[in-house]
Amino acid sequence: MATNVSVSTLAGIGSVQATLPSEREQILEIAAAADVFNAIELSTVDELLAGYFRDPRQSGYNFLSYREAGAVLGFATWGPRSLSERGYDLYWIATRPDAQRRGVARALLLQVEDEVRARGGGWVWVETSSTELYTAARAFYEKCGYSRLAVLEDFYHNGDGLVIYLKRI
Repeated sequence: MATNVSVSTLAGIGSVQATLPSEREQILEIAAAADVFNAIELSTVDELLAGYFRDPRQSGYNFLSYREAGAVLGFATWGPRSLSERGYDLYWIATRPDAQRRGVARALLLQVEDEVRARGGGWVWVETSSTELYTAARAFYEKCGYSRLAVLEDFYHNGDGLVIYLKRI
């Protein structure tokens, strides 16, 4: 389970902790407000949250929330990579639009990396889209030390490729 980590951002002092059931609606609102996830993906976030709240070990999904002044400003979803001894996936990371570019996503990503290290993990794998809509996300991963491993053109559909990033930690 995530520890309570205090984080100083441009916005103020916040903390990154395990997501609580009472934060479900805020997480779903953040995912929808990101304006990059389709209806199926938004439904999947809700489904993964339900599994996480039941039993994170069994579901294989973990959620972290960035909180500031009692409000959730962002979340990250991550878990062990299937069939890998030391690999972990970062599935989603999203920040409320009015809290972007204030260090929230970076604080979440750093906590995910700390959690992975604490579990004996050696690397974090990220998959994202090659579309223009995800340009900022790709720049963020690269700025945080993630290496672009591959681009699989037209993976999701024509004109939308899969971009794979990795960071050894």
